[in-house]
Amino acid sequence: MFGFDFELIRSLSNREERELRAFLHEHGLGFEGNPDVTLFVKDPSGRLAATGSLQGEVIRMVAVDSAWQEAGLSGVVVSRLVEFARERGMTRLFVYTKPDSADRFAALGFKELARVEGSVVLLEIGEPGVAAYRTYLESARVPGGKNGAVVVNCNPFTLGHRFLIERAASSCDRLFVIVVETDLSLFPFKHRYALVREGTVHLPNVTVLKSGAYAVSPATFPTYFLRDRSSEETALIQAKLDVTLFANLFVPALDIRARFVGTEPYCEVTEAYNEAMKAILPGRGVELFEIPRYTLEDGTIVSASTVRESIRARDWQMVRRLVPDVTWNYLNSPEAAAIIARIQSSRTRH
Repeated sequence: MFGFDFELIRSLSNREERELRAFLHEHGLGFEGNPDVTLFVKDPSGRLAATGSLQGEVIRMVAVDSAWQEAGLSGVVVSRLVEFARERGMTRLFVYTKPDSADRFAALGFKELARVEGSVVLLEIGEPGVAAYRTYLESARVPGGKNGAVVVNCNPFTLGHRFLIERAASSCDRLFVIVVETDLSLFPFKHRYALVREGTVHLPNVTVLKSGAYAVSPATFPTYFLRDRSSEETALIQAKLDVTLFANLFVPALDIRARFVGTEPYCEVTEAYNEAMKAILPGRGVELFEIPRYTLEDGTIVSASTVRESIRARDWQMVRRLVPDVTWNYLNSPEAAAIIARIQSSRTRH
């Protein structure tokens, strides 16, 4: 575009990050994450006129100065980022925007997946997209009966997860266990998925599925434009978006009539997620059942975070009390050695 300077920045310098943060703050947005690439659009005077970033498959932090709102810069920013992604073999992208901006992205070919009124809209462009994933889900659907669902990360698979799945499976004709596919956990997805499959093989009415990018993933947790919200409110909005997408996609594709979750006494984010499910799912024809967390004889609540902390502390006696045989055998295999070393040298919560 005549008079504008476009710069794709792979790694923001301290000065560039400060400039970006100030520009986003001015436009009611916040800096988030560690973008893979950021586009700066400078006006003829050299001032920042528009920006947008790409992190993974998600377009984030798109903002245009009010003086240039009619110049079509938001479309140019998104198009440049899509072009950058496709040159690197990425064929599907997501974008978050405020509801009053959703039509602009729809005009660029994005399709709406879910929205939380007054807060956020999630859209997608490219293939393999939600239609292909819906076909995958529908291929697992079992006609008739009461179908239920559990969404789990299993980082790693514990006795608590097995207890939840067993209780849920005993309450429905077919239980779909959806394993979070995003690889942002210490235990890789392929290992987590294999553990869940092997750890539930004794349950004939359980089907284990991959979540794709459509459940509890970076593509379902917008935070960058919620800078002025409290952390609790941010978590609730994120949860509402993810639950709404679950209701839009998983519920009809799998004919789900019940969703099962464990009670959450500690984590505010998970508690907000449970509250969002209580608010949304019954209105979509899905019963929500909260199952008390599995505890040891001494009252210890069994959780994946406790397993990781025990590994970090090299308390293998405690680890053994928290996990089923399938996970214990895996933890003692050469396949897990590098992961255990990473846990013991890190402080990450995930």
